[in-house]
Amino acid sequence: MDTHESTTTPSPAAMGSKTLSRYSDTDSLFVKVEAPVTGSKPPVIPLVRFQQLEQEIRHAPAVAGPYEELATIYLQTERWTDARRVLDAGIKNCPEHEPIVRMHEDLQLTLATQLLDAAKKEAAQSPSDKARYDLEQAEINLLNERIRVCRDRFARHPDQTEILITLGIALRQSKRFEEAIEVLQVASRELALRARASLQMAMSYQSLGKPLDALSQFRRAALFRSPPPDPKVAMTALELASKLAEEVGLIDSAIYYLSELAKQAPKDSVAIEKKIDTLRTLLPVPPQPSPSSATRRE
Repeated sequence: MDTHESTTTPSPAAMGSKTLSRYSDTDSLFVKVEAPVTGSKPPVIPLVRFQQLEQEIRHAPAVAGPYEELATIYLQTERWTDARRVLDAGIKNCPEHEPIVRMHEDLQLTLATQLLDAAKKEAAQSPSDKARYDLEQAEINLLNERIRVCRDRFARHPDQTEILITLGIALRQSKRFEEAIEVLQVASRELALRARASLQMAMSYQSLGKPLDALSQFRRAALFRSPPPDPKVAMTALELASKLAEEVGLIDSAIYYLSELAKQAPKDSVAIEKKIDTLRTLLPVPPQPSPSSATRRE
């Protein structure tokens, strides 16, 4: 083994990748992905109603109502293929009808999620190179669908800036870090979103190997005063900041972030204080005055 290679210090981006992987799941990052609501007991719809709606679509294809009602029925009964057929036709004939457009987008996300779930199950039950490849492609497909839907939806509704948080997360998870930061900077202009946007920007900067920029954004995410951040956002930011600061040798900063984390999570304060005590042993010992200098002062 090359001894030089084995002792090379990893980059901040490489050191942070394992830490950030814990926060790659969208559910833990407050992503709101709208999907068709399905009940445990699908409603019973008379066959004649299906036939009526199908006929209305054929006879009056430019009328949006039948598409919306029929697609809703198919979604509630989990007839995904029929729902997609109806919504595809609705998009073609009523492209400006927002409820149909939104239902179509949500269905695409639902189908992409189903493909990912199936790929995860296959990879767990029958591990193979093909299963791993299919899983990777399903993950990429879902991220691309989320990015597409977010961009399209924000273009239609530029006032709904929370969409930018979801978009920023999807871009970050797609390793498009510069694009994610650009989008999240826009989101951070909204007071209600700036802590969440700062957290995601920090994670993007960390992945880019820019620890100082990352620490600055982690600090913002955790310590905004008005409005105060969601406690989960603040604790996540402080935890990640303390680990990153320790990794890059900023021990004083790591101790500070852990002290703030102890205030946010009092039930974990004992464990956090132990970690702080361990870090204090890494601080440089201040030089002691020599006896001769003490004598001269006297």
